[in-house]
Amino acid sequence: MSNKMTASKIAAPYASALLDLAISTHTVDFITADVNELLQIFKENKDLVDYLSNPLYSKTSKSSVLYTIYTQFELDISLNTQRFLRLLIQRSRIEMFPVIAEKFLQQVYDLAEIKIAKVTSAFPLSEEQSTKISDQLRNITGAKEIKMVTNVDKTLLGGFQVQIGSNIIDCSIKGQLKELAAKLETTLF
Repeated sequence: MSNKMTASKIAAPYASALLDLAISTHTVDFITADVNELLQIFKENKDLVDYLSNPLYSKTSKSSVLYTIYTQFELDISLNTQRFLRLLIQRSRIEMFPVIAEKFLQQVYDLAEIKIAKVTSAFPLSEEQSTKISDQLRNITGAKEIKMVTNVDKTLLGGFQVQIGSNIIDCSIKGQLKELAAKLETTLF
């Protein structure tokens, strides 16, 4: 089993517990905002993640570093989120916070009927193109809202690919050429 799969399996119960806490205390919006802010900080600060992941540093010092992060970035982190982070430190799972956060956000979006669409295009999408794709995806999925994460991949040659969960819609020239090659029983790429 890969490390990514293992991390995902370990993260799921923590994410579910955080969502249950948020729902039971009617603080879903606050905790979601906290998680988004903290996730951004974790993604931008590799040294922070390295420090928190290092078993040589005490749990007390890790808690102190997190408190420093709250004050340094002027974060108004809710008490429930702070308790959750302390729990992750106590259970030596704080290094998994980014994975737990992603799972938590996915569960919140599912609860709110929001779908995350990973859109990869050959060229950057214009605002109009993004809006049209988002509208079409909303119609296809029945979601109330679509949050698009866009990437550019020049190897697509033209068009775009959309991934929502495990479903992929391939509207790229590269995909069409592969399909044509399969029909011709040859391999182009």
